[in-house]
Amino acid sequence: MTDEICSKCDADAVIHREYEGRSLCKKHFSIDVNKQVKKTIREGDLVESGDTIAVGLSGGKDSAVLLEQLVKVFGERPDIEIVGVSVHEGIDEYRDESITAAQELCDELGVALHVGRYSDYYDLKMDDVADAGERGNCTYCGIFRRDLLNKLAREVDADKIAIGHNLDDEAQAIMMNYIKGDTRRLARVGSRTDQVSHDKFVPRIKPLLDVREKEIALYSRLHDLGVIDRCPHVQEGTLRPMVKSFLNKLESQMPGIKHSIVSQGHDLSSLVEENFEFEDSEIKECERCGEPCSGGLCRKCQLLDDIKKAADESEEHDFEK
Repeated sequence: MTDEICSKCDADAVIHREYEGRSLCKKHFSIDVNKQVKKTIREGDLVESGDTIAVGLSGGKDSAVLLEQLVKVFGERPDIEIVGVSVHEGIDEYRDESITAAQELCDELGVALHVGRYSDYYDLKMDDVADAGERGNCTYCGIFRRDLLNKLAREVDADKIAIGHNLDDEAQAIMMNYIKGDTRRLARVGSRTDQVSHDKFVPRIKPLLDVREKEIALYSRLHDLGVIDRCPHVQEGTLRPMVKSFLNKLESQMPGIKHSIVSQGHDLSSLVEENFEFEDSEIKECERCGEPCSGGLCRKCQLLDDIKKAADESEEHDFEK
């Protein structure tokens, strides 16, 4: 909160935007967030008449604000259907609370919620396999989560998956792709991600792309949306948390730098897409699970094998003791 007065009225301001040099009260801040979301949807051509939009709901602030905004924009339109999809990774106390919050929000907004569990689809729970494999927990969980969100979206016959990816997430993704020299991924940033042309891939859209994480957190507090979304198995030594910390420090000294990074990143993405020719591998289907992939086994099935191997080695070690 701030001691300043709203730049548009005489009410007390709830935020001062240093990068804009203006303050906003709760009413005008909420209106402005909605305008940003509408602009992103319009300029990115994210939603079309007849679409069924599956909203990825974690129960946290980003996805809660995303659902509330989409219902606010499209809730009265009979030609647009909105349905919630949630993934329960098997992180019991943490995810039980957030799934409950997601269900309560869906009930309040009149949206159906479809929940999928790792235990049902992959026969595992992250609580049981955390730190079991050679790779970081977030690597395993991220790939499983993307795979299951895509499955759930297909199960509800969705045309798009809306995810709560915000401006900070986008800035981090751009910087990470640049640091790793991942030109292919740099070409895929933006408000709409049509990664691969395949019937089993559901396109992803990011209606919150132009809203800062800090402002989503404020909006969620002002409107009582979402719960604290902090996974107990997250590992801070990975690249994203380091990039996030670096960008936050830059933003504190140079307000607006995240907007600049995202803007320039999108310009670079367009240039890369126009001037680089990527040799796309033939899209096949995983010989085990049937999901689209470029080789015999998809990445998810490879990681499942990795976890099983680590578990078997652990049991063998314990037996030898």
